[in-house]
Amino acid sequence: MSKVFGACASRKSRLQEARWGAMHWLVDDALIDGAELSVARMTLKEDACSESHGHPNCNEVVHLIQGTVEQSVGAERFVMQAGDTAFIPRGSLHRSRNVGRGEATMIVCYSAGSRIYEAAGESEHGER
Repeated sequence: MSKVFGACASRKSRLQEARWGAMHWLVDDALIDGAELSVARMTLKEDACSESHGHPNCNEVVHLIQGTVEQSVGAERFVMQAGDTAFIPRGSLHRSRNVGRGEATMIVCYSAGSRIYEAAGESEHGER
């Protein structure tokens, strides 16, 4: 089946809250059949850090909209300012830490419509 256009109204997007902030899912295979990619707006609370994790089935791109975030990918660490973009290769352990004042906001994109999330030491297929 070939798709020409797919849209997801904001009222149909999905919010997933976590201790560190939230993922507001805008596009994925669950929202748009056959999307073959995932896009979310991620918010990271002040002084919060996501857990170390990887995605064995997809690459990830993080674009920082607001705030200051330390991005760790493997043993490397770098500080992102608003407007910066990071590429995280498939399977790389990574995490984001808010090192600025106030909440940080990012757009995250994955090269799979249903990403696999593996927290360091465990595997959860399809978990977002």
